[in-house]
Amino acid sequence: TLSYCKKLGLHSAELTVNKRGYSPGGGGEVVFNCNTLKVVKPIQWLDPGKIKRIRGVASCARMSPATNPRVIDKARGILNDFIPDVYIYNEHLKGAQSGNSPGHSLTLYTESTTDVVLCCDNTATNQTLPEDLALTTTHQLLDAVHAGGCVDGSHQYLVLLYMVLTQHHVSSVRLGPLTPYTISFLRNLKHFFGAVFKIKVEKTDVDEPGNKKGLGSTLILSCLGVGFENMNRSMT
Repeated sequence: TLSYCKKLGLHSAELTVNKRGYSPGGGGEVVFNCNTLKVVKPIQWLDPGKIKRIRGVASCARMSPATNPRVIDKARGILNDFIPDVYIYNEHLKGAQSGNSPGHSLTLYTESTTDVVLCCDNTATNQTLPEDLALTTTHQLLDAVHAGGCVDGSHQYLVLLYMVLTQHHVSSVRLGPLTPYTISFLRNLKHFFGAVFKIKVEKTDVDEPGNKKGLGSTLILSCLGVGFENMNRSMT
């Protein structure tokens, strides 16, 4: 999420995880800081580029230290078949940083040659096998890459909201299949802002050299910003 915020203008956005809390006890604690924006600039995100690296974080709390290595080994075993530059950080939390319940999670994201970031993450309890967590998350990441968009499914709504809030200019973004949440969010944007998106289906020739076999079509969404401005002024 931070990578999208920074690309959209929140350059000093920073999230510090002091504690990781897992269900059911929770106990997590995060601190978020960011700059304010006067206006939101229009965007043109149309080229997903080529994947150049994959990074991630495997985290566990109040569980065996052997949990994360099992997650990392399984995830790397799948991802290294596609790209050699894969690194997943091992974060084993204990004591005051471990929250109130045991659990583990895996976050993976890709970086492309055009600075497009696709991300997915999953959280599991201590009843879930580490290998199953790695398998589910890696498959979700590969599905996001295969979709061919410039934004992953969990962040589609965020980018569309920023597009609506831009100045009176046209913004465009390439997306994969819309999630049910995004479809409902588009209805809310029309209801609250009167914003209507033009949706163009762009098919990809799977036989074209350089294209991944099986790649289908993507959606290009365009809209005119409502010209929102931040009227807040600093106190002296």
